[in-house]
Amino acid sequence: QQLDAIVRTSQIILAALAMGIVMFAGIVLLGIPGDKPAEGRLLSMIAVAVGASNLVLCLVVPGVIAAGNRRKIAAGAWPAAEQPAAGAQTDFGRLAMVYQVKMIIGAALLEGGCFLALCAYMIERQLSSLAVAAVLLAALLAHFPTRRRVEAWIEDQLRRVDEERRFRQFE
Repeated sequence: QQLDAIVRTSQIILAALAMGIVMFAGIVLLGIPGDKPAEGRLLSMIAVAVGASNLVLCLVVPGVIAAGNRRKIAAGAWPAAEQPAAGAQTDFGRLAMVYQVKMIIGAALLEGGCFLALCAYMIERQLSSLAVAAVLLAALLAHFPTRRRVEAWIEDQLRRVDEERRFRQFE
């Protein structure tokens, strides 16, 4: 039941981020008259660079955050709140929360690059910016959380928590 709530909330968040991008893309493509584009391609080149770096960062940063939180869970150093979230009393519940946080951070990186690319397209009308936005949106949608995907991630993290705890016994 707790897993279902985390999955559903994650799905809503990711869908909302994607819909914001799609709505803005619709405005950029259909709602803004095609005035003469700005001279140059600087903003489009920046959008390509930021898009590429955010694509890489969305694969690295959430993993680093998850690993740090997993180590805290394994060490028993998970931050205790005055009113703990429901389900945060078990490793499974804590890891479900970590999944949601890492998913939001990864999605935000993709969303930011996507909005930049769409703004660059709106100003300069370079197809490269539009292509970057499309790739980042596709990457965002590829991270859509399903129950099976979240459950598999949590199970893998539980195995790693167990390994880290066993390793600590030998220190």
